[in-house]
Amino acid sequence: MKIVQIAPAFYPVPPKQYGGIERSIFDLTEELVKLGHEVYLYALKGSRSSATIIPYEHDGFNDTEIANFVIQTLREDIDVIHDHTHHSVVGKLKLSVPTVCSIRIPINNGVEHPIYLSVRALEQYGENKGTYVYNGVNPQDYQFSDQKQNYLLFLGIVGWHKGVHHAMEIAVKTKNKLIIAGPIWDKDFYSKHVVPEINNHPDLSYIGEVGGQERQYLLKNAKCVIFPTLCDEPFGRVMIESMACGTPVIALPNGSVPEVLAGFPNLICDTVDEMVQKVEKDSYPPPSELREYVQKHFSASLMASRYLETYKSVIELKR
Repeated sequence: MKIVQIAPAFYPVPPKQYGGIERSIFDLTEELVKLGHEVYLYALKGSRSSATIIPYEHDGFNDTEIANFVIQTLREDIDVIHDHTHHSVVGKLKLSVPTVCSIRIPINNGVEHPIYLSVRALEQYGENKGTYVYNGVNPQDYQFSDQKQNYLLFLGIVGWHKGVHHAMEIAVKTKNKLIIAGPIWDKDFYSKHVVPEINNHPDLSYIGEVGGQERQYLLKNAKCVIFPTLCDEPFGRVMIESMACGTPVIALPNGSVPEVLAGFPNLICDTVDEMVQKVEKDSYPPPSELREYVQKHFSASLMASRYLETYKSVIELKR
C-alpha cells in the first residue's frame, strides 16, 4: 500500500524535546515501513524517518501552506492519506484519494473519516461519527527500571489545563521532591502561579523542556508521574511512556484517563486530596506489570494494525 502521512508544522518528526503528536507519527510511520508499505511523510525540515520524507518548504506553523504544498506535490498513485494536522487541512480538501484524519486535540473538524484517540473523544467531540485508535509506543525505545529515586515528576505543558498547580500542591502536602519538565505556553500563568510556589518550596523545581536521554532518565527513575489533567485529554501519551519505563501514573479521571489506566483503576483518583493520599501511601503496581500492560494494550505495532484496518475500510468505501 502507498500511504501518505501528513504531520503538523510545529516540531520535526520525531521531536527533539516536547511533541507527543510527532512521536506518535514517527512510531506509526516506522511500523508501516516495517510492515512493507511504501510511506511518504510530509513533515518539517530536519525530520528523520525510514519513510520517504517530503519536507515542507515554508517556515513556521501555517495550515494553509501545508494544504497548498500537498496539492502541488502529491503523487498520483497514492492509496490513502493520513492527515495529522490540528485542523485536518488536507482532509477538508476532499481529494479523490481516500483520506483519514487523526483528531489529536479536543475538536470536531467535520471531516468525512475522523479517527479519535479514545472512546471518550469519539463520543464527546466526534458524536460517535468515525472511529478511534489508541496511541502506541515501542516499549524497547523506553528504558526500564524497577529501582526508583525519591522524586515525583510532572512532564507536560506547564499550564493550568494540565494541572501543574495540583502537582505542586501534592508534592508540598506529601513533602516530596517534584521535578517539573515541559514547555511554557502561558508565561503569565507561569509567573503568577508556578514561580512563587517554586520560590517558597525548595523541593519544587522547573527544569524546562527535556528530550533524549534526559527525558528517559527522568521517566524511568521517578517514583511516580503526576498527571492531574483538568482538560478532556484526547489521550495523554505520557501515561503509556511512563508505564513503559515501569513508572506508575497517578491521575485525575478526565478525558481518556479511565481508558488508558483501565488496567490499574486504583491509580485513578477522583480528587486532588485522594491523589495526596495515594502518594502518601506509596503503594504502586510492580514496574514489570506496568511495562507488560503497555506491551499488551498500547504497542506501536497494535496502533499500526488498527490504523491499517481503517485505511482499508475507507479505501473500500471509496471504491
